Amino acid sequence: MSVYFKSYNRRAVLRGGAMLGGLTLSTALGSRVANAAFDTTFAPEGKIAVGTILPLSGGFTVVSQPWIHSIKYAIDEVNAAGGIKVGGETYQVENVIGDEQYSAAGGISAFKKMAADGVHYTAGYVSVEAPAAVQGINERSNAMMITGITGKDLIMTNNKLRFYEFAVAQATAPYHALYAFNELGIRRAASIELTNTWGTDFHLAFARTFEELGGEVVNRSYLEASQTDFSAQVSKMVAAKSEMLYIIMGDGPASAAALQARNGGLADIPLFAEGAWGPETFQDAGGAKNVDGTVYQGSRPYVFWSDKHSELSRKLNEDTDLYLNNWFWHGYDSTKIVLWAMEEANSLDPREVIEAIPVVAEKRRDELMIRPEGAIATANKGVFLKIPLWQSRFDASADFLNESCLVPVGGEQYQGLPGWMPENWAGYTSDPKDESVNWYPTLNEIEAMRKDAGETRMPL
Repeated sequence: MSVYFKSYNRRAVLRGGAMLGGLTLSTALGSRVANAAFDTTFAPEGKIAVGTILPLSGGFTVVSQPWIHSIKYAIDEVNAAGGIKVGGETYQVENVIGDEQYSAAGGISAFKKMAADGVHYTAGYVSVEAPAAVQGINERSNAMMITGITGKDLIMTNNKLRFYEFAVAQATAPYHALYAFNELGIRRAASIELTNTWGTDFHLAFARTFEELGGEVVNRSYLEASQTDFSAQVSKMVAAKSEMLYIIMGDGPASAAALQARNGGLADIPLFAEGAWGPETFQDAGGAKNVDGTVYQGSRPYVFWSDKHSELSRKLNEDTDLYLNNWFWHGYDSTKIVLWAMEEANSLDPREVIEAIPVVAEKRRDELMIRPEGAIATANKGVFLKIPLWQSRFDASADFLNESCLVPVGGEQYQGLPGWMPENWAGYTSDPKDESVNWYPTLNEIEAMRKDAGETRMPL
Protein backbone atom coordinates (compact mmCIF):
# COMPACT_ATOMS: atom_id res chain seq x y z
CA MET A 1 0.00 0.00 0.00
CA SER A 2 1.33 3.43 -0.88
CA VAL A 3 2.37 5.63 2.02
CA TYR A 4 1.11 8.68 0.17
CA PHE A 5 -2.20 10.43 0.64
CA LYS A 6 -4.45 9.27 -2.20
CA SER A 7 -6.02 12.62 -2.84
CA TYR A 8 -5.70 16.29 -2.16
CA ASN A 9 -9.08 17.94 -1.58
CA ARG A 10 -10.10 21.56 -1.24
CA ARG A 11 -13.32 21.94 0.70
CA ALA A 12 -15.21 24.91 2.06
CA VAL A 13 -13.91 26.26 5.34
CA LEU A 14 -15.96 24.93 8.24
CA ARG A 15 -17.61 27.44 10.51
CA GLY A 16 -18.47 27.13 14.17
CA GLY A 17 -18.49 28.96 17.45
CA ALA A 18 -15.20 28.40 19.33
CA MET A 19 -13.76 31.57 20.86
CA LEU A 20 -10.28 32.45 22.06
CA GLY A 21 -9.93 33.49 25.69
CA GLY A 22 -7.55 33.47 28.62
CA LEU A 23 -4.38 33.00 26.51
CA THR A 24 -0.98 34.61 26.77
CA LEU A 25 -0.71 36.39 23.42
CA SER A 26 2.24 38.16 21.84
CA THR A 27 1.42 41.85 21.85
CA ALA A 28 3.78 42.54 18.97
CA LEU A 29 1.69 40.75 16.37
CA GLY A 30 -0.59 42.42 13.84
CA SER A 31 -4.10 43.59 14.57
CA ARG A 32 -7.36 42.10 13.32
CA VAL A 33 -8.29 42.69 9.70
CA ALA A 34 -11.26 45.03 9.57
CA ASN A 35 -14.73 43.93 8.46
CA ALA A 36 -13.84 40.33 7.52
CA ALA A 37 -16.34 37.48 7.78
CA PHE A 38 -14.22 35.48 10.19
CA ASP A 39 -14.18 31.71 10.52
CA THR A 40 -14.93 31.30 14.22
CA THR A 41 -14.08 27.60 14.31
CA PHE A 42 -10.48 27.80 13.15
CA ALA A 43 -9.82 31.53 13.59
CA PRO A 44 -11.09 32.45 17.08
CA GLU A 45 -11.62 36.18 17.53
CA GLY A 46 -10.89 36.61 13.85
CA LYS A 47 -7.26 35.55 14.00
CA ILE A 48 -5.45 32.31 13.28
CA ALA A 49 -3.92 31.14 16.55
CA VAL A 50 -0.60 29.26 16.48
CA GLY A 51 0.54 27.91 19.83
CA THR A 52 4.14 27.55 21.00
CA ILE A 53 4.69 24.97 23.75
CA LEU A 54 8.26 25.20 25.11
CA PRO A 55 9.96 25.66 28.51
CA LEU A 56 9.73 29.25 29.73
CA SER A 57 12.17 28.89 32.63
CA GLY A 58 15.09 26.76 33.75
CA GLY A 59 18.37 25.80 32.13
CA PHE A 60 16.80 24.78 28.85
CA THR A 61 15.73 28.33 27.98
CA VAL A 62 19.02 28.78 26.08
CA VAL A 63 17.37 26.45 23.56
CA SER A 64 13.71 27.30 23.97
CA GLN A 65 14.06 31.10 23.83
CA PRO A 66 15.57 31.14 20.30
CA TRP A 67 12.91 28.62 19.27
CA ILE A 68 10.07 30.67 20.77
CA HIS A 69 11.34 33.80 19.06
CA SER A 70 11.84 32.02 15.74
CA ILE A 71 8.12 31.19 15.62
CA LYS A 72 7.25 34.74 16.58
CA TYR A 73 9.55 36.21 13.92
CA ALA A 74 8.04 33.98 11.22
CA ILE A 75 4.55 35.05 12.25
CA ASP A 76 5.61 38.71 12.33
CA GLU A 77 6.90 38.42 8.76
CA VAL A 78 3.75 36.71 7.48
CA ASN A 79 1.55 39.34 9.14
CA ALA A 80 3.70 42.18 7.78
CA ALA A 81 3.33 40.70 4.28
CA GLY A 82 -0.46 40.95 4.54
CA GLY A 83 -1.44 37.91 6.59
CA ILE A 84 -3.04 34.68 5.37
CA LYS A 85 -5.69 34.71 2.64
CA VAL A 86 -8.24 31.90 2.84
CA GLY A 87 -11.77 31.66 1.45
CA GLY A 88 -11.74 35.21 0.19
CA GLU A 89 -10.82 36.59 3.63
CA THR A 90 -7.54 37.84 5.05
CA TYR A 91 -6.40 36.74 8.49
CA GLN A 92 -3.67 37.90 10.82
CA VAL A 93 -1.87 35.30 12.95
CA GLU A 94 -1.55 35.41 16.71
CA ASN A 95 1.06 33.51 18.74
CA VAL A 96 -0.08 31.77 21.92
CA ILE A 97 2.65 30.79 24.40
CA GLY A 98 2.42 27.81 26.77
CA ASP A 99 5.00 26.57 29.28
CA GLU A 100 6.12 23.01 28.56
CA GLN A 101 8.27 22.96 31.72
CA TYR A 102 10.33 20.24 29.98
CA SER A 103 7.85 17.65 31.25
CA ALA A 104 4.83 15.60 30.23
CA ALA A 105 2.62 17.37 32.79
CA GLY A 106 3.65 20.82 31.58
CA GLY A 107 3.24 19.96 27.92
CA ILE A 108 -0.17 18.38 28.23
CA SER A 109 -1.44 21.14 30.50
CA ALA A 110 -0.38 23.81 28.01
CA PHE A 111 -1.88 21.89 25.10
CA LYS A 112 -5.24 21.27 26.81
CA LYS A 113 -5.54 24.95 27.71
CA MET A 114 -4.91 25.94 24.11
CA ALA A 115 -7.27 23.30 22.71
CA ALA A 116 -10.04 24.45 25.05
CA ASP A 117 -9.53 27.99 23.78
CA GLY A 118 -9.74 27.01 20.12
CA VAL A 119 -6.07 26.80 19.13
CA HIS A 120 -5.68 24.21 16.34
CA TYR A 121 -1.94 24.49 15.65
CA THR A 122 0.80 23.91 18.24
CA ALA A 123 4.58 23.83 17.77
CA GLY A 124 7.69 23.30 19.88
CA TYR A 125 7.65 20.29 22.24
CA VAL A 126 11.37 20.07 22.92
CA SER A 127 11.24 17.27 25.50
CA VAL A 128 10.38 13.71 24.55
CA GLU A 129 7.85 13.41 27.35
CA ALA A 130 5.61 16.36 26.42
CA PRO A 131 4.83 15.42 22.80
CA ALA A 132 4.43 11.77 23.83
CA ALA A 133 1.74 12.84 26.31
CA VAL A 134 -0.08 14.98 23.74
CA GLN A 135 -0.02 12.31 21.01
CA GLY A 136 -3.56 11.20 20.14
CA ILE A 137 -5.17 13.95 22.19
CA ASN A 138 -4.21 16.37 19.43
CA GLU A 139 -6.11 14.35 16.82
CA ARG A 140 -9.23 14.22 18.98
CA SER A 141 -8.95 17.99 19.38
CA ASN A 142 -8.44 18.47 15.61
CA ALA A 143 -5.09 20.13 16.37
CA MET A 144 -1.91 19.77 14.31
CA MET A 145 1.29 19.03 16.23
CA ILE A 146 4.39 20.60 14.64
CA THR A 147 7.33 18.67 16.08
CA GLY A 148 11.00 18.00 15.42
CA ILE A 149 12.14 15.63 18.18
CA THR A 150 13.04 12.22 16.78
CA GLY A 151 12.56 8.73 18.26
CA LYS A 152 10.55 5.90 16.70
CA ASP A 153 8.23 5.50 19.70
CA LEU A 154 7.46 9.20 19.42
CA ILE A 155 7.21 9.98 15.70
CA MET A 156 6.27 6.60 14.23
CA THR A 157 3.04 6.28 16.19
CA ASN A 158 -0.25 6.84 14.37
CA ASN A 159 -1.06 10.55 14.24
CA LYS A 160 -2.59 11.97 11.06
CA LEU A 161 -2.15 15.52 12.38
CA ARG A 162 1.61 15.35 12.98
CA PHE A 163 3.90 17.59 10.91
CA TYR A 164 7.41 16.36 11.61
CA GLU A 165 9.78 19.09 10.49
CA PHE A 166 13.32 17.89 11.17
CA ALA A 167 15.73 14.98 10.63
CA VAL A 168 15.16 11.35 11.62
CA ALA A 169 17.86 9.65 13.72
CA GLN A 170 17.78 6.46 11.62
CA ALA A 171 18.71 8.47 8.52
CA THR A 172 21.46 10.66 9.95
CA ALA A 173 23.37 8.73 12.63
CA PRO A 174 24.76 6.21 10.09
CA TYR A 175 26.67 9.10 8.46
CA HIS A 176 28.39 9.75 11.78
CA ALA A 177 29.48 6.11 11.72
CA LEU A 178 30.70 6.39 8.12
CA TYR A 179 32.67 9.55 8.85
CA ALA A 180 34.19 8.18 12.06
CA PHE A 181 35.27 4.88 10.48
CA ASN A 182 36.32 5.94 6.99
CA GLU A 183 37.61 9.48 7.48
CA LEU A 184 38.95 9.44 11.05
CA GLY A 185 40.04 5.79 11.20
CA ILE A 186 38.14 5.11 14.42
CA ARG A 187 37.58 1.47 15.36
CA ARG A 188 36.55 1.63 19.04
CA ALA A 189 33.60 3.90 19.91
CA ALA A 190 31.92 4.91 23.16
CA SER A 191 28.56 6.61 23.54
CA ILE A 192 26.61 8.27 26.31
CA GLU A 193 22.91 8.85 25.72
CA LEU A 194 19.79 10.23 27.32
CA THR A 195 17.62 7.35 28.52
CA ASN A 196 14.64 7.72 26.20
CA THR A 197 13.52 6.83 22.69
CA TRP A 198 15.43 9.82 21.29
CA GLY A 199 18.74 8.63 22.71
CA THR A 200 18.12 4.99 21.84
CA ASP A 201 17.43 5.75 18.19
CA PHE A 202 20.62 7.73 17.69
CA HIS A 203 22.80 5.14 19.41
CA LEU A 204 21.39 2.10 17.63
CA ALA A 205 21.31 3.81 14.24
CA PHE A 206 24.99 4.70 14.68
CA ALA A 207 26.01 1.32 16.10
CA ARG A 208 24.49 -0.82 13.32
CA THR A 209 26.44 0.92 10.56
CA PHE A 210 29.63 1.31 12.63
CA GLU A 211 29.66 -2.41 13.40
CA GLU A 212 28.90 -3.38 9.80
CA LEU A 213 31.89 -1.31 8.71
CA GLY A 214 34.09 -3.24 11.13
CA GLY A 215 34.07 -0.99 14.19
CA GLU A 216 33.08 -1.89 17.75
CA VAL A 217 31.04 0.00 20.34
CA VAL A 218 33.17 -0.77 23.38
CA ASN A 219 31.11 1.20 25.89
CA ARG A 220 27.48 2.37 25.95
CA SER A 221 26.54 4.60 28.87
CA TYR A 222 23.31 6.26 29.97
CA LEU A 223 22.34 9.36 31.89
CA GLU A 224 19.29 11.05 33.31
CA ALA A 225 18.27 14.57 32.26
CA SER A 226 19.41 16.12 35.56
CA GLN A 227 22.68 14.20 35.89
CA THR A 228 25.88 16.23 36.35
CA ASP A 229 28.51 13.65 37.38
CA PHE A 230 29.73 11.40 34.56
CA SER A 231 33.01 10.28 36.13
CA ALA A 232 31.93 6.64 36.46
CA GLN A 233 30.93 6.43 32.80
CA VAL A 234 34.13 8.16 31.70
CA SER A 235 36.27 5.72 33.71
CA LYS A 236 34.65 2.80 31.87
CA MET A 237 35.29 4.48 28.52
CA VAL A 238 38.96 4.94 29.40
CA ALA A 239 39.27 1.31 30.50
CA ALA A 240 37.67 0.20 27.22
CA LYS A 241 40.27 2.21 25.23
CA SER A 242 37.59 4.27 23.46
CA GLU A 243 38.78 6.18 20.39
CA MET A 244 35.76 8.50 20.10
CA LEU A 245 32.86 9.64 22.27
CA TYR A 246 29.34 10.04 20.84
CA ILE A 247 27.47 12.42 23.15
CA ILE A 248 23.70 12.11 22.71
CA MET A 249 22.19 14.76 25.00
CA GLY A 250 21.46 18.46 25.29
CA ASP A 251 24.20 21.07 25.45
CA GLY A 252 24.06 21.64 29.23
CA PRO A 253 24.89 18.13 30.46
CA ALA A 254 26.83 17.48 27.25
CA SER A 255 29.27 20.26 28.08
CA ALA A 256 29.77 18.73 31.52
CA ALA A 257 30.25 15.27 30.02
CA ALA A 258 32.80 16.62 27.53
CA LEU A 259 34.72 18.44 30.28
CA GLN A 260 34.81 15.35 32.49
CA ALA A 261 35.86 13.17 29.55
CA ARG A 262 38.71 15.57 28.71
CA ASN A 263 39.87 15.70 32.32
CA GLY A 264 39.30 12.01 32.98
CA GLY A 265 41.65 10.42 30.47
CA LEU A 266 39.99 11.09 27.10
CA ALA A 267 41.80 14.34 26.34
CA ASP A 268 42.43 13.88 22.63
CA ILE A 269 39.69 11.66 21.18
CA PRO A 270 37.13 13.10 18.73
CA LEU A 271 33.71 14.09 20.05
CA PHE A 272 30.48 13.58 18.10
CA ALA A 273 27.24 15.20 19.23
CA GLU A 274 23.45 15.15 18.99
CA GLY A 275 20.94 17.35 20.73
CA ALA A 276 20.57 21.03 21.51
CA TRP A 277 24.14 22.10 20.80
CA GLY A 278 24.73 25.69 19.81
CA PRO A 279 26.91 28.78 20.33
CA GLU A 280 25.80 29.00 23.96
CA THR A 281 27.91 25.87 24.57
CA PHE A 282 31.02 27.99 24.00
CA GLN A 283 30.23 30.95 26.22
CA ASP A 284 32.99 30.23 28.72
CA ALA A 285 36.60 29.52 27.85
CA GLY A 286 36.53 26.07 29.41
CA GLY A 287 33.47 25.01 27.44
CA ALA A 288 34.90 26.31 24.18
CA LYS A 289 38.16 24.42 24.65
CA ASN A 290 36.44 21.14 25.44
CA VAL A 291 33.90 21.06 22.62
CA ASP A 292 35.76 22.89 19.85
CA GLY A 293 35.85 20.67 16.76
CA THR A 294 32.96 18.47 17.88
CA VAL A 295 31.32 16.78 14.88
CA TYR A 296 27.66 17.76 14.52
CA GLN A 297 25.11 17.63 11.70
CA GLY A 298 23.49 20.98 10.92
CA SER A 299 20.75 22.06 8.54
CA ARG A 300 21.62 24.45 5.71
CA PRO A 301 20.95 27.75 7.55
CA TYR A 302 22.97 26.58 10.55
CA VAL A 303 26.00 26.02 8.28
CA PHE A 304 25.86 28.73 5.58
CA TRP A 305 25.47 32.42 6.43
CA SER A 306 23.43 34.98 4.48
CA ASP A 307 22.07 38.50 4.81
CA LYS A 308 18.88 37.04 6.27
CA HIS A 309 20.98 35.37 8.95
CA SER A 310 22.51 38.70 9.86
CA GLU A 311 19.09 40.30 10.18
CA LEU A 312 17.69 37.50 12.34
CA SER A 313 20.89 37.13 14.35
CA ARG A 314 20.91 40.79 15.38
CA LYS A 315 17.22 40.70 16.24
CA LEU A 316 17.49 37.53 18.33
CA ASN A 317 20.57 38.77 20.17
CA GLU A 318 18.87 42.07 20.98
CA ASP A 319 15.76 40.26 22.25
CA THR A 320 17.39 37.40 24.17
CA ASP A 321 21.17 37.96 24.36
CA LEU A 322 21.46 34.56 22.63
CA TYR A 323 22.52 33.45 19.16
CA LEU A 324 21.07 31.54 16.24
CA ASN A 325 21.26 27.79 16.75
CA ASN A 326 20.08 24.71 14.87
CA TRP A 327 16.84 24.72 16.84
CA PHE A 328 15.95 28.23 15.74
CA TRP A 329 15.24 26.78 12.30
CA HIS A 330 12.87 24.20 13.78
CA GLY A 331 10.43 27.00 14.43
CA TYR A 332 11.15 29.59 11.79
CA ASP A 333 10.64 27.70 8.52
CA SER A 334 8.10 25.17 9.77
CA THR A 335 5.79 27.98 10.91
CA LYS A 336 5.87 29.54 7.46
CA ILE A 337 5.23 26.17 5.81
CA VAL A 338 2.10 25.59 7.89
CA LEU A 339 0.74 29.10 7.33
CA TRP A 340 1.40 28.94 3.59
CA ALA A 341 -0.27 25.52 3.51
CA MET A 342 -3.47 27.16 4.75
CA GLU A 343 -3.49 29.30 1.64
CA GLU A 344 -2.60 26.33 -0.57
CA ALA A 345 -5.47 24.28 0.88
CA ASN A 346 -7.80 27.30 0.95
CA SER A 347 -8.77 26.09 4.40
CA LEU A 348 -7.96 26.61 8.07
CA ASP A 349 -8.92 23.03 8.98
CA PRO A 350 -5.76 21.15 10.08
CA ARG A 351 -6.97 17.98 8.35
CA GLU A 352 -6.92 19.78 5.03
CA VAL A 353 -3.91 21.97 5.73
CA ILE A 354 -1.62 19.02 6.50
CA GLU A 355 -2.38 17.51 3.10
CA ALA A 356 -1.12 20.71 1.46
CA ILE A 357 2.25 20.73 3.25
CA PRO A 358 4.05 18.53 0.66
CA VAL A 359 2.85 20.85 -2.10
CA VAL A 360 4.17 23.89 -0.24
CA ALA A 361 7.50 22.20 0.50
CA GLU A 362 7.98 21.74 -3.24
CA LYS A 363 6.54 25.00 -4.56
CA ARG A 364 8.11 27.36 -2.02
CA ARG A 365 11.38 25.54 -1.35
CA ASP A 366 13.55 28.46 -2.44
CA GLU A 367 11.76 30.81 -0.03
CA LEU A 368 12.76 28.64 2.92
CA MET A 369 16.10 28.86 4.71
CA ILE A 370 16.33 25.08 5.19
CA ARG A 371 15.70 24.30 1.47
CA PRO A 372 13.67 21.09 1.98
CA GLU A 373 13.82 18.43 -0.72
CA GLY A 374 10.10 17.75 -0.46
CA ALA A 375 7.99 15.89 2.09
CA ILE A 376 6.69 12.39 2.73
CA ALA A 377 2.95 12.24 3.40
CA THR A 378 1.90 9.00 5.07
CA ALA A 379 -1.53 7.46 5.39
CA ASN A 380 -1.64 7.42 9.20
CA LYS A 381 1.45 9.06 10.66
CA GLY A 382 1.33 12.57 9.25
CA VAL A 383 3.83 14.42 7.07
CA PHE A 384 7.63 14.20 7.34
CA LEU A 385 9.74 17.00 5.88
CA LYS A 386 12.81 16.05 3.84
CA ILE A 387 15.61 18.04 5.48
CA PRO A 388 19.18 17.91 4.11
CA LEU A 389 21.99 18.11 6.69
CA TRP A 390 25.72 18.86 6.57
CA GLN A 391 28.33 16.92 8.51
CA SER A 392 30.22 19.73 10.23
CA ARG A 393 32.54 20.70 13.05
CA PHE A 394 31.97 23.35 15.70
CA ASP A 395 34.26 26.37 15.52
CA ALA A 396 34.59 27.87 18.98
CA SER A 397 36.40 30.92 17.57
CA ALA A 398 33.50 31.94 15.30
CA ASP A 399 31.85 35.34 15.68
CA PHE A 400 28.44 33.93 16.63
CA LEU A 401 26.67 37.19 15.88
CA ASN A 402 27.96 37.41 12.32
CA GLU A 403 28.89 33.92 11.12
CA SER A 404 28.02 30.26 11.51
CA CYS A 405 29.65 28.25 14.26
CA LEU A 406 29.63 25.12 12.04
CA VAL A 407 32.20 24.35 9.36
CA PRO A 408 31.31 21.57 6.88
CA VAL A 409 33.70 18.64 6.65
CA GLY A 410 35.09 17.48 3.30
CA GLY A 411 33.55 14.76 1.17
CA GLU A 412 30.55 15.00 -1.14
CA GLN A 413 28.69 12.22 0.70
CA TYR A 414 28.59 14.39 3.84
CA GLN A 415 27.14 17.46 2.13
CA GLY A 416 23.35 17.77 2.04
CA LEU A 417 22.96 14.24 3.39
CA PRO A 418 19.34 13.01 3.58
CA GLY A 419 17.75 13.66 6.95
CA TRP A 420 14.78 11.41 6.14
CA MET A 421 14.27 7.69 5.68
CA PRO A 422 13.42 6.35 2.20
CA GLU A 423 9.74 6.54 1.32
CA ASN A 424 9.48 2.73 1.15
CA TRP A 425 10.83 2.18 4.67
CA ALA A 426 8.49 -0.06 6.68
CA GLY A 427 8.66 2.32 9.63
CA TYR A 428 6.24 4.69 7.90
CA THR A 429 3.47 2.08 7.98
CA SER A 430 4.31 -0.13 11.00
CA ASP A 431 3.64 -0.10 14.72
CA PRO A 432 6.78 1.06 16.58
CA LYS A 433 6.46 -2.02 18.80
CA ASP A 434 6.61 -4.40 15.82
CA GLU A 435 9.94 -6.17 16.33
CA SER A 436 9.85 -7.69 12.84
CA VAL A 437 10.56 -4.25 11.34
CA ASN A 438 14.17 -3.21 10.68
CA TRP A 439 14.03 -0.05 12.75
CA TYR A 440 17.77 0.59 12.53
CA PRO A 441 18.97 -0.31 9.03
CA THR A 442 22.61 0.17 8.12
CA LEU A 443 23.61 2.83 5.64
CA ASN A 444 24.00 0.16 2.95
CA GLU A 445 20.46 -1.06 3.64
CA ILE A 446 19.13 2.50 3.55
CA GLU A 447 20.83 3.21 0.23
CA ALA A 448 19.36 0.01 -1.21
CA MET A 449 15.91 1.17 -0.13
CA ARG A 450 16.48 4.58 -1.72
CA LYS A 451 17.45 2.91 -4.99
CA ASP A 452 14.36 0.68 -4.92
CA ALA A 453 12.16 3.70 -4.19
CA GLY A 454 13.67 5.64 -7.07
CA GLU A 455 14.90 8.38 -4.77
CA THR A 456 17.50 10.74 -6.14
CA ARG A 457 19.14 13.61 -4.32
CA MET A 458 18.42 17.05 -5.70
CA PRO A 459 21.30 19.31 -6.85
CA LEU A 460 22.59 21.33 -3.91
